[in-house]
Amino acid sequence: NQPATRSKQNIIKKYPTLLKTMSEVEQTEGASSPKPTEGAVVEENHTELPSLTERLDDADQSARSPPSEAVSPDDVDADVVDTSQIESQQRRSANHSKLRAYEAKRRSAYASKLQSSSLYWRAFRSLMHDSVLETTKAEILLKGWTHASEIYCMSMKSVGDWCIDEKGVPVTDAKKKKKMLEAQEKEKSGASAGPGTGAGSDTSIFHAQKGNADSKRDALATAEFSMSEKCGSMIKNLASSAGSVASRYEENVNHMKQKVLPDVSSLLESLKSEIALMEKIGDSIISELEAAESEVSKAWDSYYTKAVEFSGSSSSELKSRRAGAQMGMTITPDDAVDGCSDVWLDEMRYRMAVAFLSSSWEKCSAELSNLFLSMKDTERQRRNRIKELMIESTQRQERLWLGLPSVVNPNLKELIEWPMERKLVEDDVQTSIRSRAQSIQRNDVEHKKADDSTPKAPGLSGVDENEGNFELSSPLVSDLMFKAKVIEKKCAGIMTSWKVTLAVVTSDSFLQLFELPSTCKLQSGSAPEVAFQSLIPPVVVPSMQGVKSGAKFPSTKSWFDHLVPSESIALPNCVITFKDDKTNSAFEIVETCLTSGASKVFTKTINRKLMLRAVTRDEAIDFIEALKGSK
Repeated sequence: NQPATRSKQNIIKKYPTLLKTMSEVEQTEGASSPKPTEGAVVEENHTELPSLTERLDDADQSARSPPSEAVSPDDVDADVVDTSQIESQQRRSANHSKLRAYEAKRRSAYASKLQSSSLYWRAFRSLMHDSVLETTKAEILLKGWTHASEIYCMSMKSVGDWCIDEKGVPVTDAKKKKKMLEAQEKEKSGASAGPGTGAGSDTSIFHAQKGNADSKRDALATAEFSMSEKCGSMIKNLASSAGSVASRYEENVNHMKQKVLPDVSSLLESLKSEIALMEKIGDSIISELEAAESEVSKAWDSYYTKAVEFSGSSSSELKSRRAGAQMGMTITPDDAVDGCSDVWLDEMRYRMAVAFLSSSWEKCSAELSNLFLSMKDTERQRRNRIKELMIESTQRQERLWLGLPSVVNPNLKELIEWPMERKLVEDDVQTSIRSRAQSIQRNDVEHKKADDSTPKAPGLSGVDENEGNFELSSPLVSDLMFKAKVIEKKCAGIMTSWKVTLAVVTSDSFLQLFELPSTCKLQSGSAPEVAFQSLIPPVVVPSMQGVKSGAKFPSTKSWFDHLVPSESIALPNCVITFKDDKTNSAFEIVETCLTSGASKVFTKTINRKLMLRAVTRDEAIDFIEALKGSK
């Protein structure tokens, strides 16, 4: 056993940092995955790197073998896990843990915010609907009041004109009333010829009682009696007072029809239009926030799936997938690396989805605040106008109902004492919204199913949310990115031209090329941060101005369009050709892609060629080195 002991001691002395690094990796990953036991077979797709103990045991076994099969020091060095690869895995693991904690914290916070905003918006909608209902009720009330006054006016006018049937019902039909008035005029003419000849004599009335209904009605309407008696005078004066009451009611009805009712109808139509606009904006804002949250969830799911899939690869697969591009070689189908994937791209999309959600929340919150303030002001004006119209109507009724002050005065006093100061109205509206929100919340809790539980998103179970209390940085400073540069690109073909492109080399050995928008005026060699910023679209949320201008919400255009790479190249399957002279800054990169589907019948691989050009030769060489050795 002495050779084996010396072998272990030599390895530990030669790689002191490796022992510490592997121990940290074992401690970090030991909590989530069981350690392989000594002598167990490690599968190709095992999720962990071999432990240092297994490496040393392998060396011990080699030392026990016959001298002819002894392992040389070079073989032992080659068998030890590359320190840079371990450090890279540690960074990836730490970055992944931080993102899990951040997403757990973010989901908890944003779920609460979205629920609160949605709850208040529903209460807000309820208040707006009640505002329309109140105004509609006020309009119907005043219309009914006016109609009743009009009917009363017509009835009292008929009473004053003695157009009353034998049952005491005022005759308001125009044709019948006209006939009765003509009969009255005729009776007055006959009465002037001499006493006892009028229809009001005992004989005429006696005969009228035996006739039909029309003759009875006409006899009563045209009958005259002596005004010298107190009783007759009082009856005549009472009939005249009915006519005076009818005149006052007619004046009141005309005022209501010409002034009050048009104002109420105009207020109602304006309120309906404004509330419909506010509801459209508010619903669009809530939908926009929910859609943005959904995009973040989808981006997280995609990133987490890709990250877990990547971490589940064996050491040999990781090493082949993360190998750099080759110089001056031809990649055969057997040499081509299958299953290359870039976790940075999904992580970048997640980070940008979170940034987009944060910006949307900021703008949507401002728009919702403006919407609430606008509605409060509208509600204050509505209540104030309703108050004025009702006071005006009630005051005019008061002048009619002088005989019923005990009925009118309490209502009038209550209307006059109704406070209309801005702060008081706003506080009243706010209290109303809060009480409605509480009522809606209680109703939701009562109707919520007992088994209705929100499922946890993937990778967020058992995460400490306190560790996610930080701001996400730009994807360009991610540990999954190796190098970013603004260069020129030209595809294969005669009619193609050079285009300024943002090139990103990731630690997963991918070259991602992003086409800059036509509005971007950057040149080759510009700062990558500025170029990446041009790919981010402006955040547009539903607003009053946008809805009035005819903008569509939600937008049919995806905000992520420019963040999708135009070319995604797996560097392990690429060959770079560069003519090194003093003036050349362009080089060719050829990717060998495995065919799929029916194309496999004719060929197993196809080549995709691109020309890339930097500003200077030194920059081109520097970028080629990045393509060859991304980690």
